[in-house]
Amino acid sequence: MAFTAFCVLYRQRYLEYAHNRLADAQQADAVVRLAFAELADQWDQALRSPHTNAYAWRLLSRRIRDHAHETADEQGERPGGDSSAGHGDHAFLPDHTDDTRVLLQDLGMPLLEATEMMGHTAPRPR
Repeated sequence: MAFTAFCVLYRQRYLEYAHNRLADAQQADAVVRLAFAELADQWDQALRSPHTNAYAWRLLSRRIRDHAHETADEQGERPGGDSSAGHGDHAFLPDHTDDTRVLLQDLGMPLLEATEMMGHTAPRPR
């Protein structure tokens, strides 16, 4: 039941993020499905991890990255170049920084929601 609740809570945001990265709604849907299938297989391990959201986010990010590289290889593009994978001029950013940029700037997600979804500790107001 907890896994189902997790999927219901994050599926739409994962789809938005994947679509931004891959620039194709069908590919985004396929990648999110694969990430959730992998998470389902590893759910007990994800729950035992320090932060379930971070565990799930790593699976999603890896799936997106792998798919983008496979697509680039098929099209004869160089990984890290300006491609439909959404990286463009931001390819030099560390993954977590670029993820944050996409969530906050491109998708307009509030900071606390983005950090919670990625499994990062949000800064506390002083």
